[in-house]
Amino acid sequence: MSVGTKLLQAAAGNAGEAVYVDDVFATSLWKGDSSGSRSINNGIDLDGEGGLVWIKGRTAAYDHALYDTARGATKEMYTNKTDAQQTNSNALTSFNSNGFSIGDDTLVNNNNEDYVSWSFRKAEKFFDIVTYSGNATNGRAINHNLGSTPGMIIVKSKTSSTYWAVYHRSLGEGHYLYLNTTDAKSVYDSNSSNSRYWNNTAPTSTQFTVSNDGWVNGSGQDYVAYLFAHNEADYGENSDE
Repeated sequence: MSVGTKLLQAAAGNAGEAVYVDDVFATSLWKGDSSGSRSINNGIDLDGEGGLVWIKGRTAAYDHALYDTARGATKEMYTNKTDAQQTNSNALTSFNSNGFSIGDDTLVNNNNEDYVSWSFRKAEKFFDIVTYSGNATNGRAINHNLGSTPGMIIVKSKTSSTYWAVYHRSLGEGHYLYLNTTDAKSVYDSNSSNSRYWNNTAPTSTQFTVSNDGWVNGSGQDYVAYLFAHNEADYGENSDE
C-alpha cells in the first residue's frame, strides 16, 4: 500500500479500507421539482469532512452557483460573474454526511428543469479550501493543507466584485486565467509594481503566494481559495485508480 493511499485512508477516517474516487468526488444529476426541502444523496461526507458543491442548470440559462463548507451553507457565489458572495436561504440549505440538501430556488430546483452538481470533498492530495483576509502585502504566503503542490488554484473575493483568478501548473506562476471570462491566458508585467496575481512564485506543498492585487489580496477584503491537487493521490484496492 502506497503512502498516498494511507494518507487518503486516514483522511477518510477508515484507515483499514481502500479509498475510492467515489469517496471524495461525485457528479449528481436531478430534475427539479420546486420542493422546499430535497436531499441530493451522492455518498460524499460534506458535513463531516468539508468540501465544495458546484451546481448548474442544464436546461435553462442559470448561473453557475458555488457553495462550500468554509463559507457555510446558503452562501452563494457565481463563477460566471464578478459578484460578491450572496446569501440565499432557498438554494443549498445544508451539507450532509451523504451529500447536501436544496430548497426551491430556480438556481438549484426549478420544476422540470435538469441540473448537475459536482461535489469535491476535502482530502489530502485531492482538494482543499482556504479562507483568508487580505492585507495588500506583495509576496504574501498563504498556508494550505492540500498535502501536495497544487495543480490548480482558484481565488475569489467574498466581499467585493472581483474576477476569479486562476493559477494552473501547465501555465506556471507567471501566468493567470480568469474563470469568469473567455480571455486567453495572461502574463504579469515584470515592469509593474503589481505582479498579478501569484507574485511570480510557484506554490508549494504547504503554501501558495499572492501579490498585493485587490483580486487576490486587497486590504479589508475576505477571500476563498480552492486548491486542486495534481494526480498525486492513489485510489482503489491496488492504489492504481
